[in-house]
Amino acid sequence: MNDKRASRLRKAGMLTVAGSLGVGLLLPGVTNAANDSAPVYRFQEDAKIVPGNGPAQPSESSDSAILEKEAKITKEQAIGRLRELFPDLKNVEVSSASLGESTNRYPPVPKLVWTISWSVTKGNSTSSFHSEVDARTGDVWSTSFPGAWLKEEESFYPPAVNQEKAAQIALELVKKAIPSLQNDTLEPFLSYGSQSALFGPALYDFTFRRKVNGLFVDFESINVQVRGDGRVTGLLASLHKSSYPSPSPQISEREAAAKYKKDFAVDLQYVKLQNGSGPREWILGYVRNPIFYAPVDAQTGEYVYEGLYAAYGTSAYADVLRTGASFKAHTGGPLSAEQAEELVKATGYVPEGSKLIQKSEQEGWRTPGQVVWSLNWKNENGHDTHAIVDTRTGQILELSENGIYPPWNQNPNVKPRSIPTESADARALQLFDELVPQASENWKLVKKNSAGKDNVSSKKNEPFTYQFQRFYNGIPVQDQQIILNLNGDGSLYTLQLPYEQESIEEALKAVKPAAVTKEEALKRLQADGRVSLSYTMNGAFYTGGDDKERKLLLVYRQGSEAESAPQVLDAASGKLRDLRPIPAAPKPSEGKDISGHWAQKELAELVRLQVLVPDADGNLNPDAVLTYGDWLTMFARGIRPDSYYGENYRKDEALYADVRPGSPYYRTVSLLTDINRLQPDPDRKLGVDEPLTREKLASALVNELRYEKLSSLLDKPLGKLAVTDEDRVTNKADVFLVMKLGLLQDIGGEFRPQDAVTRAQAAIVLMRLAGLQGKTDQPISY
Repeated sequence: MNDKRASRLRKAGMLTVAGSLGVGLLLPGVTNAANDSAPVYRFQEDAKIVPGNGPAQPSESSDSAILEKEAKITKEQAIGRLRELFPDLKNVEVSSASLGESTNRYPPVPKLVWTISWSVTKGNSTSSFHSEVDARTGDVWSTSFPGAWLKEEESFYPPAVNQEKAAQIALELVKKAIPSLQNDTLEPFLSYGSQSALFGPALYDFTFRRKVNGLFVDFESINVQVRGDGRVTGLLASLHKSSYPSPSPQISEREAAAKYKKDFAVDLQYVKLQNGSGPREWILGYVRNPIFYAPVDAQTGEYVYEGLYAAYGTSAYADVLRTGASFKAHTGGPLSAEQAEELVKATGYVPEGSKLIQKSEQEGWRTPGQVVWSLNWKNENGHDTHAIVDTRTGQILELSENGIYPPWNQNPNVKPRSIPTESADARALQLFDELVPQASENWKLVKKNSAGKDNVSSKKNEPFTYQFQRFYNGIPVQDQQIILNLNGDGSLYTLQLPYEQESIEEALKAVKPAAVTKEEALKRLQADGRVSLSYTMNGAFYTGGDDKERKLLLVYRQGSEAESAPQVLDAASGKLRDLRPIPAAPKPSEGKDISGHWAQKELAELVRLQVLVPDADGNLNPDAVLTYGDWLTMFARGIRPDSYYGENYRKDEALYADVRPGSPYYRTVSLLTDINRLQPDPDRKLGVDEPLTREKLASALVNELRYEKLSSLLDKPLGKLAVTDEDRVTNKADVFLVMKLGLLQDIGGEFRPQDAVTRAQAAIVLMRLAGLQGKTDQPISY
């Protein structure tokens, strides 16, 4: 479900910048899109591509002459630079090239670029990818190689290049690729380490930030991908090349800090804590008012409101009153497509003259098990209209331009304002009550105030925008907002429901009551008074935005440059809880009890790679006997160290009779079933709680190498087992294979099939398995 949600955000062109990440996490109406804040690989899809190896020919000869005069870099020079920077391109064919001015990237600044298209053909398969080179400066803006092309030469554990060396390679590449940055300071901002697991190809992912006039630019980034063998396989530079304001502020640090302190406030909310794709926990918590995360203009001393929803930073709420036509759920059988179409048309949403061109019944992504009708209309002007309707209840879940909402939809077809704001307000409240179940009981309108007077939603050519907040027991529920947009004549323009609509009542009932007072929370969550200067961009935060709205500003922000993750104060326990969507992995200790152990080196390495995790006392218990489930966990963590897997999209689904939700092995088995190492069977036991014997380990290794079918074909091993206790071995083919591969060895001439396996012994075997990567016909990691 999260993957679908992320794709919809990318489709909308919503690009969250690092500088406004904290605001987005806490503002009412901003769903948590932090997993999309990393740089997005985008290419100039609207450029004219001219086939062949000759000079690029724009569509208009006059345009061609103008562009060629402005270009300082020829097509051949652009291609040459790319091949010099990325040796893998030396023998790759250039399928097309174009020279054009485009703003189809972030930041939305016009650049004259060469777009080079590459083509790699292998047999009947052809892979295409693109690169962008600034035609005025020679700066390389982007290039990325398709993974399938490089897969045959993947670098596995142990990588030839460690993370520190890879970071150095990335930085040196950036300096060569973007010569205009030679005199600027570049510093690492994020280091994703996107594949630093024991199993799988080694790949590092780095992001750098630039300093201008000694100050960080919070909306720029340079992303570089480096393989474990040191080859660079991707570059994306999102930079603004205009002049920056003076670094000298009119407002002092003391004045900015005083403003933040004066306006500081906290709010009690129901907060959903979730790390990665792991289990969710609802708590009552105090969160900082969004103004805490807003930058202050260093020249005017006013807050800079980034994005559409920032006007609600000091919001209050208004009741949603019942109307004579409150929402009534559909009864009887599932809605037909025709019934769903009539429900949408009854709202007045579908423009006159539009024809239904597509209808499909599909699984909804907001709620598990939900089935919806997806409907699309098109009018004679080519304008698309989209709706999603729940087939069971008849609730309209989405009205949009194919999943894109203001302000990120380009060239919105909104009708200009022709009615007073008061009339639009009344119409919005009426529509909301008609469209949303239990609107008056569960929802309130977020009232706008003077802070939003310059917000984009107040312009005459923009829709009337309304945000509704979910409440429970009189307390706001975080991440539960509905956005309603009206045309200027009061008709429906778009409707955006929460990205996730899981039933939360039972979870909220179980939340512990608040024991911490608001006064205590104010003291605990107050900042330390530090502020720092940086540059930010306000306005035009979306592709196709109005260039006149964009402003480069010198601003103050609270805290240090390495601002910690936003936090919530648990109102029941008084503990500070991290709101970071993907928690930073703590640096693990080696394990107190492995010093001097015969397997210390291997155990310590597996701790470093997060395959093994010391217990609460810092011990690994290396000589403890493992269960089969423990071994599966080690193997799974070798593929994906992130322990949060499987419980987010599986709802009360038993994988095996002994692996049900709540089992300590549930996440492990979820991953292994998803990569087809195990086949779920709720009617039988997997044996996760049984002791791991050497023969059971042999069979597990055969499964993990994908040699099960080969082993099953061997009624007898290819050769006699070189052990004296062969008669005690049941799965002789499995044992033969793993002994020949060197994964398991004899013990004094015996195999000892029923001997229990300890954690230290398993660590040795797992490291041997990792050493086989790249030498087997099938990958171990997927």
